[in-house]
Amino acid sequence: MPINAHPDYLNAEKKYLDAQTLEDKIFYLEEMISKAPKHKGAENLLKELRTRLKKFKEKSEKSSKKSKGKKGIKKEGFQFVLIGFPNSGKSSLLAKLTNARPLIAEHAFSTFQPELGTFEFQGLKAQIIDQPSLGNENFDIGLVNNADCLIYVIENFDEIDKISSLVPRARGEKIIAFNKSDILNENEKRKVLATIKSKRLNGVLVSAITGENLLELKQKLFNKTGLIRIYMKEPGKPASPVPMVMPPESTVKDVAERILKGFANKVKETKITGPSSKFPNQKVGLSHKLKDLDVIEFHTR
Repeated sequence: MPINAHPDYLNAEKKYLDAQTLEDKIFYLEEMISKAPKHKGAENLLKELRTRLKKFKEKSEKSSKKSKGKKGIKKEGFQFVLIGFPNSGKSSLLAKLTNARPLIAEHAFSTFQPELGTFEFQGLKAQIIDQPSLGNENFDIGLVNNADCLIYVIENFDEIDKISSLVPRARGEKIIAFNKSDILNENEKRKVLATIKSKRLNGVLVSAITGENLLELKQKLFNKTGLIRIYMKEPGKPASPVPMVMPPESTVKDVAERILKGFANKVKETKITGPSSKFPNQKVGLSHKLKDLDVIEFHTR
């Protein structure tokens, strides 16, 4: 322990010693270096830490080269990652939520590498990735840490804290999918639902086998993105049944430019009907902020 070590250094050191993955060790070692004392008496300490960091990075680079042949997953748009212990039913859930057809088996560790599926719901398209189970050597902590949202696939509530402790640097929010409701009786289901409510969890009791409550889960996934659905309407015609999906806080101008670059300059008048309007067919300007399920009608010059 260095002389006059700051509490931030000691905290980083503790996290480094507790780290289970090479990536986490590198992360917390870099934090230790940044928080270490900079006086002359700490020079040997810093030298030792930097030497250790160099070795870890070389090891990480070698490991990366070994797995170079594996197909990587490029993040496109909003990304969910399924995470859970062996036999939690992640692969079955991926198959129900997306177009993916992963290998589904009764034995543990049937998922050997990340599997990508496209989630489509009410105009939204997002990625859902099924990870190898926690404890599998192919588990990709990087995917978890960079995900916009994690879907914890569990069979009992104790697993929530266990999963969180294994992915301490995950920045995304979480949704709890209490899976395998098909093997529970009605009394057991009531207890699970009561616990979800009492703990104020953002969770759903689902079954990847029967499809029970999958619609509710899909709605929660959509809500978590924060995206809004905007329906286009031509003058004198009904609104389009397929929405345009936009980021939150989008304006009328943003929608116009999404349709065609420079289109906003051609707009003479805009009418809005929906949550952001005070009344149907309200005339608004280009800076008007839109809300989910708004219907927008452009009139051009």
